Amino acid sequence: MRVTPLQMQRTRVFATIWKPQLPLHNNPLTSRFIPELERTRIVPSMPTFYARNPYHEQNMARLQEVLNKHATLPFDRKSASTTWLKFKQYKEKAGGELLKESEYLQLVTILKRLDAIDVELRSDEMNSLLMEYSKKTTSINESRQEAKLDDKGRAVAVGRRKSSSAKVYLVRGTGEVMVNGKALNEVFPKLQDRLKVVLPLQLVEQEGNFNIHALVRGGGSTGQVDALKLALSKALLIHNPLWKQRLSGAGVLSRDPRSVERKKPGKKKARKMPTWVKR
Repeated sequence: MRVTPLQMQRTRVFATIWKPQLPLHNNPLTSRFIPELERTRIVPSMPTFYARNPYHEQNMARLQEVLNKHATLPFDRKSASTTWLKFKQYKEKAGGELLKESEYLQLVTILKRLDAIDVELRSDEMNSLLMEYSKKTTSINESRQEAKLDDKGRAVAVGRRKSSSAKVYLVRGTGEVMVNGKALNEVFPKLQDRLKVVLPLQLVEQEGNFNIHALVRGGGSTGQVDALKLALSKALLIHNPLWKQRLSGAGVLSRDPRSVERKKPGKKKARKMPTWVKR
């Protein structure tokens, strides 16, 4: 087979271009071809490297992992009261302009779900993770969380209704109830009032397991009964925070804000007007 000069020239050029480089392993600093480096794959620094916003997706993955670990713990969404970082504040640590408002709302949803778990049941990992996205709590909230039993094993709580106030000392015992140093029957002779007072104990099935010593003053029987019931509910929570869902569901943990409306000038009572006579 005859080879033309043009074909020979093309063969020489091709051989020059595709000539394999020799492996130079003697001096690594001057070597340009090392098979070990050619076989090594470059791994991204984070699993979400190829996402649209890798920083936010990394935060969401961490929160979702913690939520999956503690998904079986009891929770109450009404108890979640932590203040989270605003959109602009979270934007600084989650990709800047890449962050969307919808992504921020997804983050807050998971944070609220984790915050709904009772403080006594949270792990150190969960607490440290929530602290990264929460603002500093006020001293009022901190004082509420620090309520504990005193040195005598008593839980002390205060309740109010209208112009009445009640202070309750709750301790484990045989079910004795004393109000202002007297028996419950003497202070509240009506059966309906006595049932309201012991309602929190019935809700948590603890009748006869606690001794109650209460100090009540101001107002009438209705205000004193409601104030005593609220104070007793708060004291039960100090003994066992897991009862909060039952008590709050029955509405005994919130104060009744209703009170008598004051009389207005020119009227007979708060709203009653005198009879209008034409002549």
